[in-house]
Amino acid sequence: MVVRHILAAAIAFGLLIGSLSTAAGYVRSLEAKRIHAIAPKLFDLKNQGTELQAAAFQQPDLLVIYGSSELEQPNPYHASNVFESYPTGFNIFPVGRGQTTSLVMLQDLAAVGSELRGKKVAISVSPPWFFLHDRTPNFYAPNFSLLHLSALVFSTDLSYRTKQLAIRQLMQSPSLFATDPLVAFAANRLAEDGAVSQLAYLACLPLGKVHNAFLSLQDMWATLTYLRAQPVQDPPSQRPGDIDWPQLTQQALLEQQSASSSNDLGFDNSIWSTKYARLVAQRTGQFNDAWFIDNLDHTAEFTDLEILLRGLKELGAEPLLLSQPIPGKYYDAIGISASARSEYYARLRQVASLYDAPVVDFEDHDNDIYFVTDPNSHLSREGWAYYDRALDAFYQGTLTQLANTDFRASALVSANS
Repeated sequence: MVVRHILAAAIAFGLLIGSLSTAAGYVRSLEAKRIHAIAPKLFDLKNQGTELQAAAFQQPDLLVIYGSSELEQPNPYHASNVFESYPTGFNIFPVGRGQTTSLVMLQDLAAVGSELRGKKVAISVSPPWFFLHDRTPNFYAPNFSLLHLSALVFSTDLSYRTKQLAIRQLMQSPSLFATDPLVAFAANRLAEDGAVSQLAYLACLPLGKVHNAFLSLQDMWATLTYLRAQPVQDPPSQRPGDIDWPQLTQQALLEQQSASSSNDLGFDNSIWSTKYARLVAQRTGQFNDAWFIDNLDHTAEFTDLEILLRGLKELGAEPLLLSQPIPGKYYDAIGISASARSEYYARLRQVASLYDAPVVDFEDHDNDIYFVTDPNSHLSREGWAYYDRALDAFYQGTLTQLANTDFRASALVSANS
């Protein structure tokens, strides 16, 4: 009887693997045909699934960038618009939405797994992650994906220690583990110390792999359904040519000045009168440097970012950190000085240096009122023009040369230099 059950289980597992392989081949043939057409778009399946992200990493002319709400903001100088015709040989593949932070990205990347080895990936870092990160039960929940969480818990591309560190942080949001008993059991064993817990985790790892296979099959089906529903589109027309970066940046600056003429903080006119004029008046002088530094000292986000970079190194990826600058003049108004704000940039560079990751932090634009459009550091037209140039240099492998141009050398900090 036992042998019969084992044989049945083995046959079922073999059928699952066969189904997965067959489905994967068909879905990926569709992805290869349509991935460029959907590359600039942001939608739930792209963020919450894995198939499309993995497919993007297989394309040499797509640069995957993970970020949060700055990727969602419409902007004529958004990288997906500037690189739409592949003027320098590539376009971006943005992944993310509001409240996407470091450990959300790590879950995404753990699900992509071995596809990352040797691939470049850009990480857009938002200063509000570090000022607003708290330990409320729902902090990690808004972008929950069981597929991605299970991929992290049962990853064999990441070390046991990296998974343990990540899970201990994610357990600040218990709701993440409430829907799947297997993931919850394995995560709890990971979070614990001791040989017994480690053995219990390793014992359920094979079952976890089967679990992930089922979730991947569901993701493939959802991807297939989505792709079939999309109208067949020709790949974007490519118009190779050089970008005149100083001219593009100057044009973006002039447009941003016009779009933010109603206030001296550089915030967009469209939201200044309806929201931020009142908010700035309420917050003027309400904070101080001690509050800001204490926040940096206690935020969990620097820990999360370090775990993300640790995971990227184990996955064999080549990351670039891009940080939007803090809106310095606004922070001056609410009581936080430039010297205090410099601590954010210093700590960001310190974490990046631990993993030899280059970072473009734009600290020298901290007082540039036209670089971001609001207190949340959302990029302006000018800000996106600078982001675009950094992304292009990263893709082309010319970041070091960029530091020696009129890009402003202090904006580029290489952890290797």
